[in-house]
Amino acid sequence: MMRDAELTRARRVAASLPEPFAEAVDLWIDVLQVQGSRSSPALASGTIYSYVQNAHPTLKSWAESGITDLREITKKDVEAAIMGLPSVRRHSVHPPLRSLFRALRRERKIFRDPARSVSLPIAVKLPSPLPSDRVRGILSRVEDARSQFIVALVAIHALVRNDLPALLLEDLDRSCGQLRVRRPGQLDRVVYLDELTSELATSWLRERYRRWPRTGNPHLWVSRISAVDEAGPRMSTEVTKTVFERVGISARQLRGDRIYDEARHTADPVHLMRLFGLSTGTAMKYITAAHPDKRPDPLRA
Repeated sequence: MMRDAELTRARRVAASLPEPFAEAVDLWIDVLQVQGSRSSPALASGTIYSYVQNAHPTLKSWAESGITDLREITKKDVEAAIMGLPSVRRHSVHPPLRSLFRALRRERKIFRDPARSVSLPIAVKLPSPLPSDRVRGILSRVEDARSQFIVALVAIHALVRNDLPALLLEDLDRSCGQLRVRRPGQLDRVVYLDELTSELATSWLRERYRRWPRTGNPHLWVSRISAVDEAGPRMSTEVTKTVFERVGISARQLRGDRIYDEARHTADPVHLMRLFGLSTGTAMKYITAAHPDKRPDPLRA
């Protein structure tokens, strides 16, 4: 009965809109109930009502502005509608609008999805490291500043070991607590450093400048060999390999443990993609492993 009541309320909200908006929202509700032309996981009736209710003011505003068909809506219209809201409301309206236009595009009622590439600016969420006692236990296995900084970047921020030697001094912005990771053919990843990693970065730079004050090597990491080489080469990957041999756990395993630990606290693959620079497939692998009972729903956002 409650399920029917919630869907009835959603239909009532849809009916309050002028045509053809009302018809479009009715079709959207059908799709969310798995009554569209293609199958997809059904949403809970309460979620359907919430989506329709949150989208209603924006749809009503568009209708009152003279828009007579949702096919007229552009990306700029969607952005203006969302960004014109108080910040606390934006995250309530953004997912329903994306879901609505995705459903209409899927049912071939519109030619393009104007909300597809619309995203919200998000507050930076610093990573939740592995349990501090475990991280400090791992760091205690290496004593020099360079090795501790390397281990922290993998254990806390899940950097790939082979990416480390390519980092440049200019990639580290201590004033902002950021580290830029560049990968050929991919977007740069900006890592937001936690307090412990920032402290280790400072310790390493002090050590670097103390030992090699005149080196012109532009790389963040240097060794006794690369620091005196006028060509300014990268530090050998053998150095980082040796670091993790001393730790007693491979960088790959430590990185995987860190990502899995984060996945246990969220079922959102996009969060993992943004935080660790993962591909969609890799993020979903960790989400599935951490939450085997959950399945992704392409119409939820």
